[in-house]
Formats: sequence, C-alpha cells, structure tokens
Amino acid sequence: MAYIEKMFSVSPALPHFDFDAQLRVDLPAGSQISVLGRFEVDGRPVTSSRTMEFITALAAAGGSMSRDGLHHRMYERDVSASTLPTLAYRARKLGIAVHYVAPGRRYVLPEPVAVDALTALALVEAGRPADALLLYQGPCLPECDSPFAVSLRHKVEDRLVRAVLDSGDQELIKVTSRLIDHWELAEPAVTGDDPCSAVLSDSYLRSLGLPPAGRR
Repeated sequence: MAYIEKMFSVSPALPHFDFDAQLRVDLPAGSQISVLGRFEVDGRPVTSSRTMEFITALAAAGGSMSRDGLHHRMYERDVSASTLPTLAYRARKLGIAVHYVAPGRRYVLPEPVAVDALTALALVEAGRPADALLLYQGPCLPECDSPFAVSLRHKVEDRLVRAVLDSGDQELIKVTSRLIDHWELAEPAVTGDDPCSAVLSDSYLRSLGLPPAGRR
C-alpha cells in the first residue's frame, strides 16, 4: 500500500516489530480505523478487538502480509485453520475489503485504510506531535496482548512522548502526562506544579474534548 513505503523484515524467532517505516502524512482517503483507546470503523463502534487487530496488522505491513506472518504477529500458540479466514470475513462485514491470494498465501487490503495509530506515528515523524496527540484517545489496541499489539502500543506511546518532550512545549508536555502513563513523564521536572501551566493544560484538554484534571 502507498501509505507505508517500506517495512523491515522480522525474524520469526523474535516477537519484535519495527515501525520505523517511512509513513506518509498525506494518507489516502479510505475507511477510518480507530484503535487508539477504542475500536471504530468510520465512527461506528466495533466489539471484536481481534478483527481490529487483524486489520491494523495488515495496514502496518503495507496492506499485504502472508498468512504465516499474520499468525506469528497475532498469536503465540497454534490456532484453528479457520481463525484468520474468520477474521477476514468479519473485517469484510465491517466494510473493510480483505482478499486472500492463494499464490503466496497472503491476505491483502485492496483499498487504502487510515488507521489512527499509524497516522499518529506519521505525524510524529513529520515533526507534528501536537497533531498526533489530537488523535490519542487512549492506549493502542486496548485489551489486545499479542506481540504485535504490545509492540505497536509501546511504539506509539514512546514515540509520541519523546517527540513531545523534545518539543520543549510545557503545555503540551503537561497534557501528555495526563493522557499517557509513561515513565519519562513522571519526572518532577516534567510534571511540575506551576499553576499557570495547569490553567494552560486545562484549556488544551478542553480543545481535545476532554474534561480538565480533577473533573473526570
């Protein structure tokens, strides 16, 4: 897929995934997939976390991945041969076209999708942490604990937190510390008790549609 220009290969022996691909900020139009803090397709709530993880894994791989690759990323144990076909079927029921290509045994997204977690990474890479933070509604792929989900969750949080800290924007840092539980944001020099910063942060939280601190 065009929105991820390259993806590094992963050794099947290690549950480690590299999301350093050159993500394009000008993502093509397509179905909007939300996996940051909730599961939605084009604004519609989705209850199947595994289906959303399946779609996200395909998107993160550039829209095409082998059956074995998906199995390795999503499961650490043997599963039924019908598991991935069932997830593909459920994705299609959500309006996300998923094809299975027998030669090569690959699952393919024939149409572009925009996954908020990948968009956030793209914005961070483009030097736009504030815009990335606007997309952050909670941990990536909540309730999912596969190697892929855990790796992507940490990647989004680590990259976003580091970009915000590097920006030196104290208001943005304060807001981020309230949205993301991250050890780098727990330092006294980061959290601070400046009442002026608190006022600014409350204002910024309102712009995100979130209640100010102490009112949740």
